[in-house]
Amino acid sequence: MSRGGFWLHGLIVWGLFYLVWAALGNASSGILTWVINLPALAALVLICIRRLHDRNYSGWWLLLAAVPVLGALWLVWQLALRRGVADGNRWGADPLQAHGDYLVVR
Repeated sequence: MSRGGFWLHGLIVWGLFYLVWAALGNASSGILTWVINLPALAALVLICIRRLHDRNYSGWWLLLAAVPVLGALWLVWQLALRRGVADGNRWGADPLQAHGDYLVVR
C-alpha cells in the first residue's frame, strides 16, 4: 500500500467513524460505543499492517505503538512519511513500479 493509499484509506475510515459517531450523538454509550469502535479500530490496524508490509516490516511492528512517544513517532515516520521499498519485498512487488506486462489492444 502506497503512502497515498494509506492516507486515503485512513481518512475514509476516520470519516465514516466520525459520521456514525456524530449521527448517534449522546445515544452512543456502553456496548454501542464498542460496536462502533471495534470495526473502526480493526480497519485501521489492517491498514497499518498493509503499509508496514509495503515498508518490508512485519505487522508485529505495530505493537511498537505501546512504547510511549518514541514508538508512536517511529510508526508515524515509517507509515506516513517514508516511501515503500523500491524493489519487491516478501509480500509482493512494488505497486508503484512500472511493469512490462500490459495488454495492448488495437
